[in-house]
Amino acid sequence: MSSPSRPSRLRQRGAKAPLSRDAVVRAALDCLHEGGPAGLTMRKVAARLETGPASLYVYVRDLRELQVLVLDSIASKVPRTSARASGEARVVELLLDYASRLWAFRGAARLALLTPPTGPAFLDLLETAMASLVSMGLSVPEAARVGDALFLLTTATIAEQDARRADGAGRSIPDLYDAALADVSAGHPLLAAGHKALRSEGGEPRLEWSIRTFLSGVPRSEVDHGR
Repeated sequence: MSSPSRPSRLRQRGAKAPLSRDAVVRAALDCLHEGGPAGLTMRKVAARLETGPASLYVYVRDLRELQVLVLDSIASKVPRTSARASGEARVVELLLDYASRLWAFRGAARLALLTPPTGPAFLDLLETAMASLVSMGLSVPEAARVGDALFLLTTATIAEQDARRADGAGRSIPDLYDAALADVSAGHPLLAAGHKALRSEGGEPRLEWSIRTFLSGVPRSEVDHGR
């Protein structure tokens, strides 16, 4: 009597899902979440998809394009702000929602500092922010400069917080900075008096304060003076 045939490896493991651009981006998001920006490589994405790196180039031109697609996938999850709110309130809400999406994906903010997002979803966010800024009295060039600066401020703030989360206790740059501030000498009386305030409030309250303070100093002008 012949022995029963073994199930094939393919049947044991289940059929592989077909490759697509969406599948490549999802795998890249997983690599980013697990290993931060350094973990997002073509080789690691390919390994997650059980294929070779060369096969990814059917769907993306290079690593830079894949990074932009990953960041745009995150930006696409940001909800649109309420049209009933004031211009400033809409800007603050949009930036805080964007910050929460960056925070939800470990390493995303640090990647966005290294690879500025330029995908359609992010550009939609920037356009929305600019429209609110223009409604506050800024010219279009002023709104472009302010909007760009505010997104950079938001990204950098979340990147700093993400560094705390990614590194071991007492080893991240922010924690080392904390230790240095806590040990200031008599030669730095202002730092000695104020260092706790620099780090006492983190997360969304600190970011919202930074955004509102930035906006409060922006001059309202409906005329572009070519600056």
